[in-house]
Amino acid sequence: MSEGSGGPWTSSGAHISAPPQETAHAAAAEPIERGGRFPDFPTERAERGIQMLSRLAGPLVFFLALGGIAWLLLK
Repeated sequence: MSEGSGGPWTSSGAHISAPPQETAHAAAAEPIERGGRFPDFPTERAERGIQMLSRLAGPLVFFLALGGIAWLLLK
């Protein structure tokens, strides 16, 4: 494969529009001027909350299923 081919899934004439990783991080670090009255959404806290809920959901469903089976057997 030639050096500038872009990988096996893109043709040699395809243009990849995603910026390099360093450019994306630099653009994310720059403050964005917003004229809105709402503060920025805390994405890090939201991601941690979603991870916490997903870690609790698995065992919760498991124990609810066991409880349902036990309830059906004892009923």
